[in-house]
Amino acid sequence: MPELLDRVTVVRHALGEGRRMFRDRAALERHQERLAVHHLRWVAAHSPFTARRFLEAGLGLGQWRELPPVDKAGMMAAFDTLNTAGLCLTDVLAVARRAEDTRDFTPTLPTPRGPVTVGLSSGTGGNAGAFVVSRGERLQWAGVVLRWLLPAFPLGLLHRQRVAFVLRADGGLYRSVGSARLAFRFLDLLRPLDELAADLTAYAPTLLIGPPSVLRALLGAGAVAQPTRVVSVAEVLEDDDRAALERGFGPVVQVYQATEGLLGLPCPHGHLHLNEGHVHFDFEPVGGPGDGGHLRPVLTDLRRTTQPMIRHRLDDLLVLADRCSCGLASRRVLRVAGRQDDALSLPGGAGRVTVWPDFLRGAMNRVPGLREYRVEQIGAADLRVLLDPLTPETWQEACVQICGALTRSGADAVRVRLGVQPLPAALPGVKRRRVRRLWRPESGEGPS
Repeated sequence: MPELLDRVTVVRHALGEGRRMFRDRAALERHQERLAVHHLRWVAAHSPFTARRFLEAGLGLGQWRELPPVDKAGMMAAFDTLNTAGLCLTDVLAVARRAEDTRDFTPTLPTPRGPVTVGLSSGTGGNAGAFVVSRGERLQWAGVVLRWLLPAFPLGLLHRQRVAFVLRADGGLYRSVGSARLAFRFLDLLRPLDELAADLTAYAPTLLIGPPSVLRALLGAGAVAQPTRVVSVAEVLEDDDRAALERGFGPVVQVYQATEGLLGLPCPHGHLHLNEGHVHFDFEPVGGPGDGGHLRPVLTDLRRTTQPMIRHRLDDLLVLADRCSCGLASRRVLRVAGRQDDALSLPGGAGRVTVWPDFLRGAMNRVPGLREYRVEQIGAADLRVLLDPLTPETWQEACVQICGALTRSGADAVRVRLGVQPLPAALPGVKRRRVRRLWRPESGEGPS
Protein backbone atom coordinates (compact mmCIF):
# COMPACT_ATOMS: atom_id res chain seq x y z
CA MET A 1 0.00 0.00 0.00
CA PRO A 2 2.75 2.58 0.77
CA GLU A 3 4.35 1.95 -2.62
CA LEU A 4 1.00 2.38 -4.38
CA LEU A 5 0.48 5.66 -2.51
CA ASP A 6 3.95 6.80 -3.54
CA ARG A 7 3.20 6.05 -7.19
CA VAL A 8 -0.06 7.98 -7.04
CA THR A 9 1.69 10.91 -5.38
CA VAL A 10 4.40 11.00 -8.04
CA VAL A 11 1.87 10.95 -10.88
CA ARG A 12 -0.11 13.72 -9.15
CA HIS A 13 3.03 15.86 -8.94
CA ALA A 14 3.85 15.11 -12.57
CA LEU A 15 0.37 16.12 -13.74
CA GLY A 16 0.55 19.26 -11.61
CA GLU A 17 3.63 20.42 -13.49
CA GLY A 18 1.39 21.41 -16.39
CA ARG A 19 0.13 24.35 -14.29
CA ARG A 20 3.69 25.55 -13.75
CA MET A 21 4.74 25.63 -17.40
CA PHE A 22 4.06 29.35 -17.69
CA ARG A 23 4.05 31.12 -21.03
CA ASP A 24 3.75 34.62 -19.54
CA ARG A 25 6.79 35.94 -17.67
CA ALA A 26 4.77 38.20 -15.37
CA ALA A 27 2.54 35.28 -14.36
CA LEU A 28 5.60 33.17 -13.60
CA GLU A 29 7.06 35.89 -11.38
CA ARG A 30 3.75 36.32 -9.52
CA HIS A 31 3.74 32.57 -8.93
CA GLN A 32 7.28 32.73 -7.51
CA GLU A 33 6.33 35.60 -5.19
CA ARG A 34 3.31 33.70 -3.84
CA LEU A 35 5.49 30.68 -3.11
CA ALA A 36 8.18 32.84 -1.50
CA VAL A 37 5.81 34.48 1.00
CA HIS A 38 4.69 31.19 2.55
CA HIS A 39 7.95 29.32 2.10
CA LEU A 40 10.21 31.91 3.73
CA ARG A 41 7.88 32.32 6.68
CA TRP A 42 8.06 28.56 7.35
CA VAL A 43 11.81 28.28 6.76
CA ALA A 44 12.67 31.25 9.01
CA ALA A 45 10.63 29.65 11.80
CA HIS A 46 12.37 26.25 11.50
CA SER A 47 15.92 27.04 10.30
CA PRO A 48 17.86 29.06 12.90
CA PHE A 49 20.67 29.77 10.43
CA THR A 50 18.26 31.28 7.91
CA ALA A 51 16.55 33.41 10.58
CA ARG A 52 19.94 34.65 11.77
CA ARG A 53 20.93 35.64 8.22
CA PHE A 54 17.91 37.91 7.93
CA LEU A 55 18.48 39.33 11.41
CA GLU A 56 22.17 40.08 10.86
CA ALA A 57 21.38 41.73 7.51
CA GLY A 58 18.67 43.87 9.10
CA LEU A 59 16.13 42.64 6.55
CA GLY A 60 12.55 41.51 6.76
CA LEU A 61 11.40 38.35 5.02
CA GLY A 62 9.81 40.46 2.28
CA GLN A 63 13.30 41.77 1.41
CA TRP A 64 14.67 38.30 0.67
CA ARG A 65 16.04 39.33 -2.72
CA GLU A 66 18.47 41.67 -0.91
CA LEU A 67 19.80 38.98 1.45
CA PRO A 68 23.60 38.53 1.07
CA PRO A 69 24.21 35.18 -0.62
CA VAL A 70 25.76 32.14 1.02
CA ASP A 71 27.91 29.60 -0.86
CA LYS A 72 28.37 25.85 -0.50
CA ALA A 73 31.19 26.21 2.04
CA GLY A 74 29.01 28.47 4.18
CA MET A 75 26.09 26.07 3.87
CA MET A 76 28.18 23.12 4.97
CA ALA A 77 29.71 25.04 7.88
CA ALA A 78 26.21 25.93 9.14
CA PHE A 79 24.55 22.64 8.21
CA ASP A 80 23.43 21.70 11.74
CA THR A 81 21.45 24.93 12.22
CA LEU A 82 20.44 25.34 8.57
CA ASN A 83 18.54 22.06 8.17
CA THR A 84 15.05 21.83 9.65
CA ALA A 85 15.11 18.14 10.61
CA GLY A 86 17.50 18.34 13.58
CA LEU A 87 20.28 16.56 11.70
CA CYS A 88 23.99 16.75 12.50
CA LEU A 89 26.43 16.93 9.60
CA THR A 90 28.65 14.25 11.15
CA ASP A 91 25.74 11.77 11.11
CA VAL A 92 24.77 12.69 7.54
CA LEU A 93 28.32 12.29 6.30
CA ALA A 94 28.75 8.97 8.10
CA VAL A 95 25.65 7.47 6.47
CA ALA A 96 26.45 8.91 3.04
CA ARG A 97 30.08 7.73 3.10
CA ARG A 98 29.07 4.27 4.31
CA ALA A 99 26.68 4.04 1.37
CA GLU A 100 29.44 5.09 -1.03
CA ASP A 101 31.80 2.47 0.41
CA THR A 102 29.33 -0.42 0.54
CA ARG A 103 27.38 0.60 -2.62
CA ASP A 104 24.18 0.12 -0.59
CA PHE A 105 22.22 3.35 -0.94
CA THR A 106 19.06 2.26 0.88
CA PRO A 107 19.84 3.49 4.46
CA THR A 108 18.10 6.67 5.59
CA LEU A 109 18.31 8.83 8.71
CA PRO A 110 15.35 9.02 11.13
CA THR A 111 14.02 12.47 12.06
CA PRO A 112 10.93 13.69 13.93
CA ARG A 113 9.38 14.47 10.54
CA GLY A 114 10.15 11.05 9.07
CA PRO A 115 13.17 9.39 7.44
CA VAL A 116 15.35 11.40 5.09
CA THR A 117 17.52 10.28 2.19
CA VAL A 118 21.13 11.46 2.33
CA GLY A 119 23.88 11.74 -0.24
CA LEU A 120 27.08 13.44 -1.27
CA SER A 121 28.03 15.52 -4.24
CA SER A 122 31.18 14.43 -6.03
CA GLY A 123 33.10 17.41 -4.66
CA THR A 124 35.18 17.87 -7.80
CA GLY A 125 35.98 21.45 -6.80
CA GLY A 126 37.51 20.26 -3.53
CA ASN A 127 34.36 21.23 -1.66
CA ALA A 128 32.06 18.22 -1.37
CA GLY A 129 28.48 18.91 -0.39
CA ALA A 130 25.93 16.85 1.50
CA PHE A 131 22.24 16.81 0.63
CA VAL A 132 19.21 15.59 2.56
CA VAL A 133 15.67 15.21 1.23
CA SER A 134 12.48 14.07 2.91
CA ARG A 135 10.11 11.47 1.49
CA GLY A 136 7.71 14.19 0.36
CA GLU A 137 10.46 16.14 -1.37
CA ARG A 138 11.73 12.97 -3.02
CA LEU A 139 8.31 12.12 -4.45
CA GLN A 140 7.75 15.66 -5.69
CA TRP A 141 11.21 15.68 -7.29
CA ALA A 142 10.45 12.36 -9.00
CA GLY A 143 7.16 13.71 -10.36
CA VAL A 144 8.79 16.83 -11.77
CA VAL A 145 11.54 14.81 -13.45
CA LEU A 146 9.13 12.30 -14.96
CA ARG A 147 6.91 15.06 -16.34
CA TRP A 148 9.81 16.74 -18.11
CA LEU A 149 11.88 13.73 -19.12
CA LEU A 150 9.51 10.90 -19.91
CA PRO A 151 8.89 10.95 -23.68
CA ALA A 152 5.33 11.83 -24.73
CA PHE A 153 4.08 12.27 -21.14
CA PRO A 154 1.43 11.29 -20.08
CA LEU A 155 0.71 8.94 -23.00
CA GLY A 156 4.20 7.49 -22.53
CA LEU A 157 2.94 5.88 -19.32
CA LEU A 158 0.68 3.65 -21.44
CA HIS A 159 3.78 1.87 -22.74
CA ARG A 160 6.40 0.00 -20.76
CA GLN A 161 9.26 2.35 -19.95
CA ARG A 162 12.70 1.15 -18.86
CA VAL A 163 14.84 3.88 -17.33
CA ALA A 164 18.58 3.27 -16.88
CA PHE A 165 20.66 5.48 -14.58
CA VAL A 166 24.43 5.20 -15.08
CA LEU A 167 25.64 7.08 -12.02
CA ARG A 168 28.24 7.10 -9.28
CA ALA A 169 25.60 6.87 -6.55
CA ASP A 170 21.96 5.79 -6.36
CA GLY A 171 20.11 8.62 -4.64
CA GLY A 172 17.03 6.42 -4.25
CA LEU A 173 14.85 9.03 -5.93
CA TYR A 174 12.70 6.45 -7.75
CA ARG A 175 13.18 3.45 -5.52
CA SER A 176 9.50 3.17 -4.50
CA VAL A 177 7.99 4.50 -7.71
CA GLY A 178 8.55 1.58 -10.06
CA SER A 179 5.59 -0.31 -11.48
CA ALA A 180 4.76 -2.84 -14.17
CA ARG A 181 4.91 -0.07 -16.78
CA LEU A 182 7.73 2.02 -15.30
CA ALA A 183 10.94 0.22 -14.38
CA PHE A 184 14.20 1.76 -13.11
CA ARG A 185 17.68 0.32 -12.99
CA PHE A 186 20.75 1.82 -11.35
CA LEU A 187 23.96 0.87 -13.19
CA ASP A 188 26.89 1.55 -10.89
CA LEU A 189 29.59 3.26 -12.93
CA LEU A 190 32.25 1.96 -10.52
CA ARG A 191 31.78 -1.50 -12.08
CA PRO A 192 34.01 -2.65 -14.96
CA LEU A 193 33.11 -0.91 -18.19
CA ASP A 194 32.57 -4.10 -20.20
CA GLU A 195 30.10 -5.40 -17.59
CA LEU A 196 28.22 -2.11 -17.64
CA ALA A 197 28.07 -2.14 -21.43
CA ALA A 198 26.70 -5.70 -21.45
CA ASP A 199 24.08 -4.90 -18.77
CA LEU A 200 22.98 -1.77 -20.60
CA THR A 201 22.59 -3.67 -23.85
CA ALA A 202 20.57 -6.42 -22.14
CA TYR A 203 18.30 -3.93 -20.35
CA ALA A 204 17.48 -2.05 -23.59
CA PRO A 205 16.41 1.19 -21.87
CA THR A 206 13.82 3.50 -23.35
CA LEU A 207 15.35 6.38 -21.34
CA LEU A 208 19.10 6.50 -20.66
CA ILE A 209 20.53 8.88 -18.05
CA GLY A 210 24.19 9.44 -17.21
CA PRO A 211 27.29 11.65 -17.47
CA PRO A 212 28.25 12.19 -21.13
CA SER A 213 31.83 11.00 -20.68
CA VAL A 214 30.62 7.70 -19.19
CA LEU A 215 27.97 7.18 -21.87
CA ARG A 216 30.60 7.76 -24.55
CA ALA A 217 32.88 5.24 -22.87
CA LEU A 218 30.03 2.71 -22.88
CA LEU A 219 29.62 3.25 -26.60
CA GLY A 220 33.31 2.56 -27.02
CA ALA A 221 32.94 -0.61 -24.95
CA GLY A 222 30.31 -1.93 -27.33
CA ALA A 223 27.04 -0.96 -25.62
CA VAL A 224 24.08 -1.13 -28.00
CA ALA A 225 20.81 0.63 -27.17
CA GLN A 226 18.17 2.71 -28.88
CA PRO A 227 16.51 4.77 -26.15
CA THR A 228 13.86 7.29 -27.10
CA ARG A 229 15.92 9.88 -25.26
CA VAL A 230 19.39 10.21 -23.74
CA VAL A 231 19.67 12.54 -20.74
CA SER A 232 23.04 14.12 -19.96
CA VAL A 233 23.66 14.83 -16.26
CA ALA A 234 26.51 15.69 -13.84
CA GLU A 235 28.95 17.14 -16.40
CA VAL A 236 29.09 19.93 -18.93
CA LEU A 237 27.56 18.62 -22.17
CA GLU A 238 29.89 19.62 -24.97
CA ASP A 239 29.14 19.59 -28.67
CA ASP A 240 31.39 16.62 -29.42
CA ASP A 241 29.71 14.57 -26.67
CA ARG A 242 26.26 15.41 -27.96
CA ALA A 243 27.17 14.47 -31.54
CA ALA A 244 28.74 11.14 -30.53
CA LEU A 245 25.84 10.16 -28.26
CA GLU A 246 23.24 11.06 -30.86
CA ARG A 247 25.04 8.93 -33.45
CA GLY A 248 25.40 6.00 -31.06
CA PHE A 249 22.23 6.07 -28.96
CA GLY A 250 19.71 8.71 -30.06
CA PRO A 251 18.41 12.22 -29.29
CA VAL A 252 20.16 13.95 -26.37
CA VAL A 253 18.78 16.44 -23.84
CA GLN A 254 20.39 17.92 -20.75
CA VAL A 255 19.38 18.19 -17.09
CA TYR A 256 21.02 20.74 -14.80
CA GLN A 257 21.15 19.24 -11.31
CA ALA A 258 23.44 19.75 -8.32
CA THR A 259 23.60 19.34 -4.56
CA GLU A 260 21.56 22.54 -4.51
CA GLY A 261 18.64 20.90 -6.30
CA LEU A 262 16.96 20.32 -9.64
CA LEU A 263 17.88 23.50 -11.49
CA GLY A 264 17.18 22.99 -15.18
CA LEU A 265 15.12 20.67 -17.40
CA PRO A 266 14.60 20.21 -21.15
CA CYS A 267 11.55 21.72 -22.85
CA PRO A 268 9.53 19.93 -25.57
CA HIS A 269 11.95 21.35 -28.16
CA GLY A 270 14.91 19.77 -26.32
CA HIS A 271 16.38 23.04 -25.00
CA LEU A 272 17.51 23.45 -21.39
CA HIS A 273 15.31 25.76 -19.29
CA LEU A 274 15.74 26.87 -15.70
CA ASN A 275 13.32 25.20 -13.28
CA GLU A 276 11.68 28.51 -12.41
CA GLY A 277 8.34 26.99 -11.46
CA HIS A 278 10.11 25.84 -8.27
CA VAL A 279 13.34 27.86 -8.03
CA HIS A 280 13.96 31.62 -8.20
CA PHE A 281 17.21 32.71 -9.86
CA ASP A 282 19.17 35.93 -9.60
CA PHE A 283 22.39 36.37 -11.58
CA GLU A 284 25.73 38.02 -10.90
CA PRO A 285 27.71 39.10 -13.97
CA VAL A 286 31.19 37.60 -14.04
CA GLY A 287 34.11 39.38 -15.70
CA GLY A 288 33.90 42.35 -18.01
CA PRO A 289 33.25 43.13 -21.68
CA GLY A 290 33.99 40.25 -24.01
CA ASP A 291 33.64 37.59 -21.32
CA GLY A 292 31.00 35.74 -23.32
CA GLY A 293 28.04 36.70 -21.14
CA HIS A 294 28.91 34.38 -18.25
CA LEU A 295 26.61 34.67 -15.25
CA ARG A 296 26.84 33.16 -11.79
CA PRO A 297 23.44 32.03 -10.40
CA VAL A 298 22.13 32.87 -6.94
CA LEU A 299 19.15 30.62 -6.30
CA THR A 300 16.28 30.40 -3.85
CA ASP A 301 14.48 27.06 -3.87
CA LEU A 302 10.83 27.90 -3.16
CA ARG A 303 9.79 24.38 -2.10
CA ARG A 304 12.74 22.62 -0.51
CA THR A 305 12.33 22.60 3.29
CA THR A 306 14.56 19.93 4.87
CA GLN A 307 17.74 21.63 3.60
CA PRO A 308 16.62 25.15 2.65
CA MET A 309 18.41 26.92 -0.18
CA ILE A 310 17.78 30.64 0.30
CA ARG A 311 19.90 33.08 -1.73
CA HIS A 312 22.49 30.37 -2.34
CA ARG A 313 25.35 31.28 -4.68
CA LEU A 314 26.49 28.57 -7.07
CA ASP A 315 30.01 28.31 -8.43
CA ASP A 316 28.66 27.34 -11.86
CA LEU A 317 28.75 29.67 -14.83
CA LEU A 318 25.77 29.93 -17.16
CA VAL A 319 25.21 31.60 -20.51
CA LEU A 320 21.55 32.44 -21.14
CA ALA A 321 19.81 32.43 -24.51
CA ASP A 322 16.97 34.42 -26.00
CA ARG A 323 13.43 33.21 -25.35
CA CYS A 324 12.82 29.71 -26.64
CA SER A 325 10.66 28.85 -29.62
CA CYS A 326 8.71 26.45 -27.35
CA GLY A 327 6.98 29.49 -25.83
CA LEU A 328 7.79 28.76 -22.17
CA ALA A 329 8.47 31.84 -20.03
CA SER A 330 11.22 30.15 -18.00
CA ARG A 331 14.65 31.30 -19.10
CA ARG A 332 16.56 29.17 -21.56
CA VAL A 333 20.16 28.20 -20.84
CA LEU A 334 22.39 28.33 -23.89
CA ARG A 335 25.03 26.37 -22.03
CA VAL A 336 26.31 25.46 -18.60
CA ALA A 337 29.82 26.76 -19.07
CA GLY A 338 31.43 25.09 -16.07
CA ARG A 339 32.71 26.30 -12.74
CA GLN A 340 34.04 29.76 -12.04
CA ASP A 341 36.94 28.32 -10.07
CA ASP A 342 38.06 26.54 -13.27
CA ALA A 343 38.56 29.84 -15.11
CA LEU A 344 42.29 30.22 -15.78
CA SER A 345 44.25 33.26 -14.60
CA LEU A 346 47.15 33.97 -16.97
CA PRO A 347 49.53 36.83 -17.81
CA GLY A 348 48.14 39.43 -20.19
CA GLY A 349 49.15 42.77 -21.60
CA ALA A 350 48.34 44.70 -18.42
CA GLY A 351 48.49 42.24 -15.53
CA ARG A 352 46.53 39.03 -15.42
CA VAL A 353 43.51 38.06 -17.49
CA THR A 354 40.77 35.47 -17.09
CA VAL A 355 40.50 32.73 -19.69
CA TRP A 356 37.16 30.94 -19.54
CA PRO A 357 37.05 27.13 -19.94
CA ASP A 358 34.64 27.54 -22.86
CA PHE A 359 37.35 29.10 -25.02
CA LEU A 360 39.80 26.25 -24.44
CA ARG A 361 37.19 23.52 -24.89
CA GLY A 362 36.19 25.07 -28.20
CA ALA A 363 39.82 25.21 -29.27
CA MET A 364 40.55 21.58 -28.36
CA ASN A 365 37.49 20.40 -30.26
CA ARG A 366 39.26 21.59 -33.42
CA VAL A 367 42.18 19.17 -33.00
CA PRO A 368 41.79 16.33 -35.56
CA GLY A 369 42.07 12.82 -34.17
CA LEU A 370 41.88 13.88 -30.51
CA ARG A 371 39.70 11.53 -28.46
CA GLU A 372 40.06 13.10 -25.02
CA TYR A 373 42.11 15.75 -23.21
CA ARG A 374 42.62 17.82 -20.08
CA VAL A 375 44.11 21.29 -19.77
CA GLU A 376 45.25 22.16 -16.24
CA GLN A 377 46.79 25.35 -14.92
CA ILE A 378 49.53 24.30 -12.51
CA GLY A 379 51.43 27.58 -12.13
CA ALA A 380 51.16 31.32 -12.67
CA ALA A 381 52.00 30.87 -16.36
CA ASP A 382 52.09 27.08 -16.71
CA LEU A 383 49.56 24.82 -18.41
CA ARG A 384 49.69 21.04 -18.36
CA VAL A 385 48.10 19.59 -21.50
CA LEU A 386 47.17 15.90 -21.39
CA LEU A 387 46.18 14.28 -24.70
CA ASP A 388 44.72 10.98 -25.88
CA PRO A 389 46.20 10.01 -28.22
CA LEU A 390 49.48 11.85 -27.85
CA THR A 391 51.00 11.93 -31.33
CA PRO A 392 53.19 14.50 -33.07
CA GLU A 393 50.10 15.67 -34.96
CA THR A 394 47.78 16.06 -31.95
CA TRP A 395 50.59 17.63 -29.90
CA GLN A 396 51.36 20.25 -32.55
CA GLU A 397 47.75 21.12 -33.36
CA ALA A 398 46.74 21.27 -29.68
CA CYS A 399 49.50 23.80 -28.99
CA VAL A 400 48.44 25.89 -32.00
CA GLN A 401 44.79 25.88 -30.95
CA ILE A 402 45.53 26.66 -27.29
CA CYS A 403 47.78 29.56 -28.18
CA GLY A 404 45.10 30.92 -30.48
CA ALA A 405 42.45 30.67 -27.76
CA LEU A 406 44.72 32.38 -25.24
CA THR A 407 45.44 35.23 -27.63
CA ARG A 408 41.74 35.72 -28.40
CA SER A 409 41.09 35.86 -24.66
CA GLY A 410 43.67 38.62 -24.15
CA ALA A 411 46.38 36.45 -22.60
CA ASP A 412 50.02 36.69 -23.65
CA ALA A 413 50.49 33.26 -25.22
CA VAL A 414 54.25 33.80 -25.57
CA ARG A 415 54.63 33.95 -21.78
CA VAL A 416 52.53 30.83 -21.15
CA ARG A 417 54.47 27.57 -20.92
CA LEU A 418 52.80 24.41 -22.23
CA GLY A 419 53.80 20.98 -20.95
CA VAL A 420 52.30 18.15 -23.00
CA GLN A 421 51.81 14.65 -21.59
CA PRO A 422 49.77 11.52 -22.39
CA LEU A 423 46.37 11.47 -20.73
CA PRO A 424 46.09 8.69 -18.12
CA ALA A 425 43.02 6.51 -17.92
CA ALA A 426 40.11 8.10 -16.08
CA LEU A 427 39.37 6.84 -12.58
CA PRO A 428 35.92 5.25 -12.18
CA GLY A 429 33.35 7.54 -10.58
CA VAL A 430 35.33 10.74 -11.02
CA LYS A 431 33.43 13.53 -12.74
CA ARG A 432 35.14 14.74 -15.89
CA ARG A 433 36.47 18.29 -15.93
CA ARG A 434 38.43 18.96 -19.08
CA VAL A 435 39.70 22.40 -18.06
CA ARG A 436 40.86 22.92 -14.48
CA ARG A 437 42.75 25.51 -12.48
CA LEU A 438 44.88 23.76 -9.88
CA TRP A 439 46.98 26.86 -9.10
CA ARG A 440 45.34 29.55 -7.00
CA PRO A 441 46.53 33.08 -7.88
CA GLU A 442 45.21 34.61 -4.67
CA SER A 443 47.53 32.52 -2.53
CA GLY A 444 50.26 31.38 -4.90
CA GLU A 445 49.50 27.78 -4.06
CA GLY A 446 50.77 25.01 -6.21
CA PRO A 447 48.60 22.27 -7.72
CA SER A 448 46.04 20.71 -5.44
